[in-house]
Amino acid sequence: MGPDRPVHVTGAGGQVGLELGELLPDARLHPKSTLDVTDDDAVVRALEGAGVVVHLAAYTNVDECEARPDRAFNVNAQGTRNVARAAARSGARVVYVSTDYVFDGTKEGEYVEGDDVNPINVYGRSKAEGEDAVSSSPDNLVVRTSWVFGRGRNFVATILAAARAGNDLRVVGDQIGRPTSARDLARSLAHLVGVGATGTVHVAGDGEPCSWADLAEEAIAAVDVSVPVERVMTDAYERASTRPLAPRPRNSTLALERARSWGVPLRDWRDAVRAYVGGSS
Repeated sequence: MGPDRPVHVTGAGGQVGLELGELLPDARLHPKSTLDVTDDDAVVRALEGAGVVVHLAAYTNVDECEARPDRAFNVNAQGTRNVARAAARSGARVVYVSTDYVFDGTKEGEYVEGDDVNPINVYGRSKAEGEDAVSSSPDNLVVRTSWVFGRGRNFVATILAAARAGNDLRVVGDQIGRPTSARDLARSLAHLVGVGATGTVHVAGDGEPCSWADLAEEAIAAVDVSVPVERVMTDAYERASTRPLAPRPRNSTLALERARSWGVPLRDWRDAVRAYVGGSS
């Protein structure tokens, strides 16, 4: 399905990387433990001879990014510049996974690929700089996604663990977006690599957008646990928090029409949540 030269995957130990590694058995996988994307020389050596680089390596803890901006920009911006330069040196194109958090959340309705970015937190700003680095070549592709859940730490897993422990659940009900299965995103990336997509494309779970509270209720409904979800507004949630929280966009819903035009396989996020909770992804 791919080029004569191999596909390389940075951040291969993360949620999406684990899935993509199974879908692309011939890919060269570079987890964080073997490739630090902030090390320019190491990136050049690792990506030598690559045909495509799927760049997943990122510092994704939104609140920690706010507290450690130097780390966030070093990994998400400078690290991506390192990858983009090394790929260009190898004659490879880059498929870069970015985020809905490059938008400020003030738009009514869905964000399309051509909308102006205006991130309101450090994570979003660092990822937007990464987008700029990748977009300098017309052969590269930026894939924005949102609210990813898969193997490892994520919102759905955290909610299910809390529900099973009988903990009270207070979940934000006024931030809207599209949940995305890591397995589905990996399938989409493999497809986009195969068809040679370029530019920018949004990939997320299909179906009606939802709030974090809606997502929590859907996940809990899929297991034999009866725990109510208390819906709270963002302002109240932030005031009650015992730790600093990064600002989040109130609306980060990604439009999916361009993904459909590329033939990207999209699954309703509710079906994906039920499959994830049931252990079949």
